[in-house]
Amino acid sequence: MTIAEKALTTGRDIVASLEANAASKINGGLAKFVGWPYELRSGSMVDLDGGASDTFASVVCIGEGSGQQPASAITSDRVAAVIDTSESLDLDSFRSAYARIAAAKRHRKTPSPRVDGTPSTNVTLGIILARRSALPLEVFAEEVEHLNAQTPSREWPDMIVIAGIGVINYAIQFPGEGLDGDFLPPQDGGVSSYTPPVYVVVVLRPVGEYWFNKMAAFLVAHLAIFSPGAKLPNFMDLLEGSSSMAVTCSGFQYNLKGELVPVPRQFYNDRYFPPRPLRIEDRKGKLLATIQFLPWQEGGAVMMTGKMPLEAIMVFLGKVGLTGGVIRPNDTRISNVIPITAANFNEMLNRFQAQSNMVVKRDPGKWMIQKFADEGSTSPYMARLFMGIMRIRDIVDMEPAKREQFDKRYELVNSSLMNARATAKEIVDRWEEHTRKCASGEVVKQQGQNVTIEVNVDKELRRDVETFLNAAIRTLKMGMQELATELKVNIGFLFKKQNAFDTGIAALLQSDSLLADYLIQTRAWSERLVGARNAIEHDGWALPRVKYDIGATGVTVTEPEISGQSMTEFVKAMLDRMCCFVEEVTVHCLQGQTSPEITITEIPPSKRLTEAPERFMITLRNGGRTPWRIAYHTTAFQEV
Repeated sequence: MTIAEKALTTGRDIVASLEANAASKINGGLAKFVGWPYELRSGSMVDLDGGASDTFASVVCIGEGSGQQPASAITSDRVAAVIDTSESLDLDSFRSAYARIAAAKRHRKTPSPRVDGTPSTNVTLGIILARRSALPLEVFAEEVEHLNAQTPSREWPDMIVIAGIGVINYAIQFPGEGLDGDFLPPQDGGVSSYTPPVYVVVVLRPVGEYWFNKMAAFLVAHLAIFSPGAKLPNFMDLLEGSSSMAVTCSGFQYNLKGELVPVPRQFYNDRYFPPRPLRIEDRKGKLLATIQFLPWQEGGAVMMTGKMPLEAIMVFLGKVGLTGGVIRPNDTRISNVIPITAANFNEMLNRFQAQSNMVVKRDPGKWMIQKFADEGSTSPYMARLFMGIMRIRDIVDMEPAKREQFDKRYELVNSSLMNARATAKEIVDRWEEHTRKCASGEVVKQQGQNVTIEVNVDKELRRDVETFLNAAIRTLKMGMQELATELKVNIGFLFKKQNAFDTGIAALLQSDSLLADYLIQTRAWSERLVGARNAIEHDGWALPRVKYDIGATGVTVTEPEISGQSMTEFVKAMLDRMCCFVEEVTVHCLQGQTSPEITITEIPPSKRLTEAPERFMITLRNGGRTPWRIAYHTTAFQEV
């Protein structure tokens, strides 16, 4: 049995009996993997000032040595970690556990000696463990963000564990890169002399039955730094077989005081557009490196790629550039955060160029920025049918060629739908303007009993209606049918005759009854839409002319009808149904392509961001928010 399998079995045993023997089960389980000089027991801590903590089910501490009787309270200097346990976690119990952990981490300790080249820490790791949760993990992640904003970062709990479900902890992320491993709290004062240019991100990890593996691995990694040379397994061996999936929630970054504070919303990757790097070339135009300024909390950092040492350029910032230091994530070099602005960065490059034989140039590559629409992310249409769909697409594990095909198919859907939407607006606006002008007499000329309407809108309305119907059918019959096929779902029978439709529905009911029920309801309006388009194509149908009647108060106009419904109501109703159909069927098909650990949930309208009111987000399949299920409705798109 591997060490990971041993940990998995231990976790299962703890879950089976955690309620009755929480302390003994957890401490006994961890003792299988944590050796000298550590011991594990229940107890409280007492710090240098004599202050005592609450009692914790598990305290991981340096042992007192053979022959020594355990003291009732453990001196805080010896404590490496505490685990707060509960049978079930809700918001009240979570807040209480958060406060107990924060108080324990607040205990004053003797500073640990600094050993050059050897990581060390005196920090107490804090873990909240519950056998079950009364709420989705995302609720606790949101509460973490709320409580963290009120609490110094050195007091934050480091991990929240729901046995058998998953964990919430922090991960490291360097600018421009993906997640780069778990974040362990630095030694007290460890970032007082420098500010690392890293994001500390709250993540949900759907580890399921490997919860104990993840918790033990996280704990072991910390214990190895707290007491170098301790008898501990390699933390990576404990994680063998567990999922590495992580769902990102919120982010923090260090300010110049060494405190973690929330990343400003404008710097999130869904809205931040970083400047292009500058090129550093020799006199012959050979590229030596690229360099760019990264705005940060209370300052900025400098990032460079290429063979040149970043330190050789930072000296041109003067004293502040020499005190920053440089870190090297992968092939990139980034300075620590220092109190500089973009103007200071540009002055540094000017001095560097003036005092060296190298040239600083703007990258000759060009951004092509083209206007896409007259509305932005605050529009539900843009947020949901453009941004939202693309964000969900990003979480589906597609090969590059498959993703390219999806994008191609969805571009047809989206462009056709936008054309239908723009034309529907033109039809409504044209009709409202014409009725207003007729009512006001602006386009009416009356001589005795004879009345002349001085404009003819029939031609424009017929053209617009035909354009609308063509765009609508391209959206549904061509675009959505091909898009669904790309995602391994057949909806082509929706547009066929009744016998073929019935056969298709019968087959779909066996594999996807929710979608089958949705398409049965869709058929009622899609048939009217297809019928109206076919009438033009095959029967030579044209929109009836506008009718005018002379009454005692002037001219009244009667609106033409399409499929038994007034023209404007028809196009508005069909556009609304198409928007819902495109969003819901696309999301449903993408949902079927997500990994086993995650799924999609619907954001309540009251919780959607004003600046980008997206409707859907990812959630954990086990322990997350209620998964969204496709279901037909008649609610307007804007109100769903």
